Parts: sequence; structure tokens; C-alpha cells
Amino acid sequence: MSHANFPRLWIIVAATVVGWLSVCPTASGQQAPVRTVLALYLGEEEFPTNPVTQSALREALTSRSDIPVEYFGEFLERERFSPELASEALREYIRTKYRGRRIDLVIAMTDQVVQFALDNRRELFPDAPIVFTGLRVPNDTIRTAGPGMTGIRVSNAHGETLKLALELHPSAEQVFVVAHSPNEQSVAAVRGELSRFSRVKVTFIDEESVPRLLAAVRAVPQRSLILYIWHAQDEPGQVKYSDEFARLVAQAAAVPVYGTSDFYIGSGIVGGVVRETQETAFRAGELALRILSGTQAQDIPIEDSRVVPTFDWRQILRWHIDPSRLPPESDIRFRTPTVWESYRWYIVGTLVVVAAQLMLIVGLLTERASRRRAEASLRTSYQRIRQMAGRLINAQEAARADIARDLHDDVCQQLAYVSIGVSTLKSSSGDIQGAQTQQAFSDLERETQGTFEGIRRLSHDLHPASLRILGLAPALKTHCTEVEKRHNVEVAFKAGDLGRLHPDIAVCFFRIAQESLRNGVMHGEAKRFDVSLARFGEHIEMTVTDNGRGFDVEAVRHNGGGLGLVSMEERAHVVGGGVQIITGIGQGTTIRVRGPVEPTKAIRLPA
Repeated sequence: MSHANFPRLWIIVAATVVGWLSVCPTASGQQAPVRTVLALYLGEEEFPTNPVTQSALREALTSRSDIPVEYFGEFLERERFSPELASEALREYIRTKYRGRRIDLVIAMTDQVVQFALDNRRELFPDAPIVFTGLRVPNDTIRTAGPGMTGIRVSNAHGETLKLALELHPSAEQVFVVAHSPNEQSVAAVRGELSRFSRVKVTFIDEESVPRLLAAVRAVPQRSLILYIWHAQDEPGQVKYSDEFARLVAQAAAVPVYGTSDFYIGSGIVGGVVRETQETAFRAGELALRILSGTQAQDIPIEDSRVVPTFDWRQILRWHIDPSRLPPESDIRFRTPTVWESYRWYIVGTLVVVAAQLMLIVGLLTERASRRRAEASLRTSYQRIRQMAGRLINAQEAARADIARDLHDDVCQQLAYVSIGVSTLKSSSGDIQGAQTQQAFSDLERETQGTFEGIRRLSHDLHPASLRILGLAPALKTHCTEVEKRHNVEVAFKAGDLGRLHPDIAVCFFRIAQESLRNGVMHGEAKRFDVSLARFGEHIEMTVTDNGRGFDVEAVRHNGGGLGLVSMEERAHVVGGGVQIITGIGQGTTIRVRGPVEPTKAIRLPA
């Protein structure tokens, strides 16, 4: 092998080693060690809360694959045995069972178990941090000692539950509390918490035996409430768990019963402000994982467990409680779904099909109505065309008559005055500077000027020269000024840069403006007009607005009038534009015209 091949060989070997290291876990890094977590519970393993708590803890502890955990659970059975005997037995059991095994973390549930863990920590698990859940929070000295501890402060919301119950039953006069326990300190704490309620009389039912307890519950009078907290039973052979007592109390009571544990919901009580046992246990497991991942226990702040108003929907209905009075964040359980909730998609599907059928039927009916209207329009079109032709002939004759009247009454009359003035001058004395001669000249000049103005006005009305010479905007502005003077009205004119316009477009817009102003003066009795011209790209738009009395467009068309409207619309249509008429009785009138700068095919104005 030549020396030149050595660099290539080293590259191949290096790539092979890197690839092998990337796929081989034992070579790329040491596997994380399995951590031992010991959870301590109060009561027997079958105690109602213990299976739920264990399941939540296991789920939390196994949620991270990078921290392998071996979980163990032990139980401090202080209910069946004396506290001293139960503690001693559990201590010896843990010492023997876990001899030679390192316990990396301890989870202590409830205050009694926390105290057991602290009392035996040095002997059983000296190097293990503690995560606790309990009513009492250890002081800072205990929390920071050794490997430290953190946890969750749980709340027995007895006062909050009673306050909520009284808000839902404002007519209640008495409250009977079931809170019997050999632990006098716990009972005293409950009494102290409920002593602040002075609006109602609070009575504690302190009966040890089940028959006497249920008899006292049955004797509770109307207009009362029962708050069930817990009941400890010392008699052998009887019900021993608090949730079973809650069911018996709810069955015996003739008044609403409220409770302070989520395990009571469903046993017949109405509800209460409770904490979720499963949620609290899962959160404790998450805190344990934070410690196992390297965080110091004493550096993790103590948390408060979340309490939620929780209710049994069946009991809400049974005691006729208005659901709108429940707190908005309430957890409602056992709610029977409504018909809409159960068959929502079936109902929606049916409604869609029915709506589609109705739309199809409406469409067919609309089509039939349109066809009938078209047939009726065709049947009447010939008659309407004849009527329109007659109206056009009459309009033409009326226009001719107007021109003839203007020529006869105005121009001819003034020309006659001019003729008389000329004759008078011919027979004068010949003194051109005389007062009488000068007056005759003045009269002749005035009559001549009037004749000129009349002919010019008549010519302008027929076809203004300024429209052809100066363009649409100057011609229309001049016309607006003439309308102001002739009819004693106010006309405001505004125009932008129109650019080059086709002559046909200019004539069209001028005639429509002329007709709009004439109609506003003659028929609308308007005193104020606003005329505007503007160009938008390849289109021009004109608006004529007046403050006249307005009219009903459909009524005018139906009654055979509105020839001016038809002429405006047809003028715009010829050059490819459109007319929009906005009016109403007593609302004035707005004529909006839009068309191209060059004649084209017809377009439709927006509504």
C-alpha cells in the first residue's frame, strides 16, 4: 500500500468510529441510574384515596423516560392500630425491607405521615429529600435541614364550603356539622374555622355510633343544611371509611348535605369546595421529578393545592337549586346530556337536508315567478312601446312649442321693439346729442342686447358652443351659473381633472346634468344643488344632488311618467354607462352617472 492512501484510510476509520458511537448508547454515554422513590400513605392500602393517589403518582413518576424510577408504596395504618404501634411496625418494616437499598426520594402524604418521615428520616433515609402534601407546612429550619424538603399545602375548605352552601340556600337558618373523630385537635380546628358564621346557628352532631348518628341526621329540621366533613368509627364490624358514612348521611337527611372531599361527590351530597386528590398527587410526582433531575428540594417553593367548587348535577335538580347561581368556575358532575348534546350531529344533518330542500323549493318557486313576470312583461311590452312612442312624439312637439314660444314671445317681441326704435330714430330731429335721441339709442341698445341674450340662451339650451370648444367641465359650470340666475337657486359646482373626453361622452353627461337640474327646479322645487365631476381611471362619474321634495321612483314609472328618467338612462346606456337614482318622498334626489371616457358597451352601476 502506498503512503498516499494513508490519509484516505484514516478518514474512513474515523467516520466509522463516529457512526458507531452515535448509534451505540453504551458507548456514547452511560445510561441514567434507576432512582428509588418511596411513597408513604396514611391508612390501609384499600383506603378510598390511596389507590387514586398511587395511580396518579405512578403516572407522574413514569412520565419522563430520561429519569428511570423504581416506585414503592408503604402504608401507616394508624386507624386500626395505635399510632405508636403502627409507627414502630412501619419503621421496622422499612428498615428490614430496604436494607442495602438507597432511597433517593420520599413522598409523604398527609400530616401524620410527614411527621413519621421526619421522626425516622435519620435512621431510614438520611440522604433522601422529602416531598409532602399536608395541611401544616414545616418551618424553614426543618425544610432546609439535610437534603431538604418541599411540597404542597392542601386546604380543607370547610369554611368556603359552608359559605357557598349558605349563598345557594339564603333561607337556611341552621347548619348541622358532622365532624366526629378521636383526634380532638382536628375537631377543635374545624370548630374554630366555622365559628365565624354568625348568621346561622351552627350545631355539631357528635354521635359515635352509626344508628345514633343517622337518627340525629333524620331529626334535622327543615330550613337547615348539613355539612359533612368526616366521621371516624371505632366500633368493629361497622362502616369504616368516610365516603361510606357520607352516603348514609345523605340518604337519611331530609335537607341538602354538603361535603368537603372530592370522594364524597356522587354519594348523595350536593357538593362543596374541594381539592382534586388525583391532581394533587400528580403534582407531587412532578415536584419529585424536578428534584431527581437536579433541583434542590429547599429551592422549590411550597405550592397550594387548587380547590374547585364541585357539584352533583342530580342533587342540583333534586333540591331545585338555580344553576345560574353556581360559581362560574364550578365543576359539574353526573350531568345528563340534553337532546341537543346527545344528538347534535344528527339534528344538524337533518336541518342541513331540510334547509337544502327548502332552498331548492324556494329556487324553483322564484324561477317560476321570474318566468311569469317575464311572460307578463312580454305581453305588455308592445303596449308600453306604443305608449313610449306617443310620449316621445308629445315631448318632441312640446319641445318645438317651447322653442316657438321662446322665439315668438322673446326674440320676436324684442326685435319688434328694435324695429320701433329704429323708426323713431328715423323720424327724430336729427340732433344726435339731444336727450330724447340719446334715450332712444339707449332703449335700442337695451332691446338689442336682450335679443342677443335670448338668442344666445336658446342656442345654448339647444347645443352650447362652450361644450365643443372648452369641454364638459367649463360648459357645465357656465350652465350652473345660468340656472342660478334664471331660477334664483344656489348651485355649487366642483370638478376635478377630467382629461380628454370623447364628444359623445361630454354631450351625454351635459344633457343628463341639464335634465337633472331642470327636474329639480320644476318638479322638486329644490333651492340648493350640488354638482360634481370626477375621473376614476378610465371612467368618469357625475353626481347631481338637490334638497327638493323627492319622489317615488317606482310609482312614477308605474304611472307612466318619468320620461326624463328614461331619457337619462338611455343616454347613459348608449355610451356604455349607467345611471343610479337615489330619492324618496321628502328626501331630496341624487342622480349619479358613471361611464367610460370612450363610448363602449353598457356597464352596471354599483347599488
